[in-house]
Amino acid sequence: MKKLLLAAILLAGTSVASFAQEGRGFYLKPTGSYFIKVTPVEFPNVGPLQPRDISFSINPNTGARTTISEEAITGSFGQGWRAGLNGGFRFNSVVAFEMGVNFYRSEKNTMAKQAGFVASNQVLGLKAVGQVTALDVTPTLVFHLPTENKFRPYLKMGAVLPVYGFMEINTTIDDRTGAIASTINPNFVAVQATRTERIKPKPTLGFIGAAGFNYPIGNNISFFSEIEYRNVSVNSDSKEIKAFNAVGTLANGSTVNVGLSDLPTAVREVNYEKRLTASSNVAGHAGYDPNKPSDDLRSYISIGGLGLNVGIKIGL
Repeated sequence: MKKLLLAAILLAGTSVASFAQEGRGFYLKPTGSYFIKVTPVEFPNVGPLQPRDISFSINPNTGARTTISEEAITGSFGQGWRAGLNGGFRFNSVVAFEMGVNFYRSEKNTMAKQAGFVASNQVLGLKAVGQVTALDVTPTLVFHLPTENKFRPYLKMGAVLPVYGFMEINTTIDDRTGAIASTINPNFVAVQATRTERIKPKPTLGFIGAAGFNYPIGNNISFFSEIEYRNVSVNSDSKEIKAFNAVGTLANGSTVNVGLSDLPTAVREVNYEKRLTASSNVAGHAGYDPNKPSDDLRSYISIGGLGLNVGIKIGL
């Protein structure tokens, strides 16, 4: 009986201590998350490449192409892993303020793909794959349901402010038709190439909303889990080719290596604009200067999604 009474007292003491952390005061919340895409859209162009998965046959005598299949490529860069740390202050039993810092890495997404065939032999293969890396801060208000039960639900809402990030696109090319090879060097009849582009975004602001619960597991520590929705659309600011390696084949069969330094500035660097005019630095325009960054139209991607956050809440 004494042992049972002692256990009951200890359990009550633990519950009271655990509930105390839900009163006024500071806390920390280390968090791990996985998000899925909820609003897939058509991806932006990768330079001159449209977001298409195209297969075609080539007439070896005339060079004419016949489409075998074509499909628009859609998706979202909102699917991937996040790791974060939230610091919060609870004003009373209902309201708290949190500020989070989160690192995000999206899943890789195919953005453009081409396959060309002469009979059953593939003579052209191209694939561009993109991935987003981002660091954001999330100021939010949290509204708790005041309860003495161990299961303590809450809602939160606020903003997402990406403070650093980029999209990296890796493209591989194996062209034995000369169609892509000649754009690198007019004398190339074939080329094998790899290219890495990095696109930087403009500052943006997004929305965050979540529903979750805390469950005490010890003195001043709770387990928490929440379903979170993020709506974040970012647009491109500038692009730089970070790596380029190509081996081109000439008509006589000899090969030529092409590196990043061999590309003109207008190819290596791009500024994205909302509107292009006759004075924009675009190939084909009068006054085009290959020694200056080129201009291109701005594009948008989504890095929002629906995710599951789990972690621990530590009262300070």
